[in-house]
Amino acid sequence: MTMLLNFPDPERLAIFREIFAREVPGVALVTPNMDYATEDIRYVFTWLPPGDWAAFPNLEVVFSISAGVDQFKTLPQHISLVKMVDPNNIQRVLDYVLTACLASLRLFPNFADNQRRKTWEPRTVPAISETEVSILGLGAIGEQAALLLKSVGFQVSGWSRSPRNIDGVRCVAGHDGVHELLETADIVVCLLPLTDETRGILSRPFFEQMKQGANLVHVGRGAHCVIPDLAAALESCQVGNAILDVFETEPLPEDDPAWKLKNCLITPHVAGRTDARTAGMNVATNLQRLQEGQPLLWQVDRSKGY
Repeated sequence: MTMLLNFPDPERLAIFREIFAREVPGVALVTPNMDYATEDIRYVFTWLPPGDWAAFPNLEVVFSISAGVDQFKTLPQHISLVKMVDPNNIQRVLDYVLTACLASLRLFPNFADNQRRKTWEPRTVPAISETEVSILGLGAIGEQAALLLKSVGFQVSGWSRSPRNIDGVRCVAGHDGVHELLETADIVVCLLPLTDETRGILSRPFFEQMKQGANLVHVGRGAHCVIPDLAAALESCQVGNAILDVFETEPLPEDDPAWKLKNCLITPHVAGRTDARTAGMNVATNLQRLQEGQPLLWQVDRSKGY
């Protein structure tokens, strides 16, 4: 049995080799720069599809490097897809969301714009206790983010596909629920998975329904956000400021218009990063379960897309 590790990081590769030698010694590891027979590949660990799936006729399981799996839409249905669950990574995302909400509240993206223009413009902002943060996506990370933001004093609301109940958080669900939140939210945090329903959700109709001057923190997926629509909303001050960590094309090209967005802070997809040792153990544990005839952990529901 052979697994293709489709990444170039030698440090991560060394950690995987150490873990596999101890936990699943019967599974060989190969990388794209090695000679191997594609018919021997039973498992793949990757961020993006490694070419045409048909080139791997005996492929059984694809392990995603991250929690996001929308990039695997072309994966044949008979092949299992497993997302990455990493408590360390979740904490990093929570830290980012809290930091971004505070920076958004205190207008750091706006002041950064003023700095470039050499403009001294003091502004007052509401207190944390007067500020409502609405979270789009109340999954494992979204729920923890809601509780964290509530613990520091924000008013917190959230939207999810199906009804949720989180203590102290106003939760709404369903197609129309998100519009209810936008009327009162001062900061909107996108933590949604990317599905056919959520693709392009951060677009002109969405921004027009936001409270005038409310802010956006986007930590979901790049394809959620229609950048020209956000640019127009920032220019008109319908959206007060934005903090973006994800983009449809990464690294963001030098000529991408997102670089010039008004009152916008861009970070290079750093909200979370999967720990190599945790990733190696997660994959090894699932391979052990396969060998023992047990169901896979963290398997993606292909009908939902997450």
